[in-house]
Amino acid sequence: MSKGNHILLIDDDVQVVDSLRTLLESVGYRVSHAYQAQKGLRLAKEIRPDLILLDVMFAEPPGPDGIELSRKLCHDVELGDVPIIILSGVRKVLGYPFELSPDETWMPVKAFIEKPFEPADLLREVDRVLGPKC
Repeated sequence: MSKGNHILLIDDDVQVVDSLRTLLESVGYRVSHAYQAQKGLRLAKEIRPDLILLDVMFAEPPGPDGIELSRKLCHDVELGDVPIIILSGVRKVLGYPFELSPDETWMPVKAFIEKPFEPADLLREVDRVLGPKC
């Protein structure tokens, strides 16, 4: 059974993108990707995905980090209704002693999932955010 939803991955890690693409396509999602934040923003406007999976830290400029990009997407007239899930290891990499979680102003996303994560946990969250198809 095909879910049919189109998911945009914005992450600069080729292995992560390949793994997520394989996982998501195996359960019927259509997947596009961008390795840079600015390219991800342009691609999102072009394809109008049903969901964006977004990293926080990008190795190369140009562009904002994932949290800043989530705010840009949220306030964009064309894309403001596209849900975003952040997938990131930023908390562990930078040694933050606190949890990161969505809020309406600083990180306006549907979920924040720490890398590494279990594939089944990600799929559950994606299904929850996208909701049932009629």
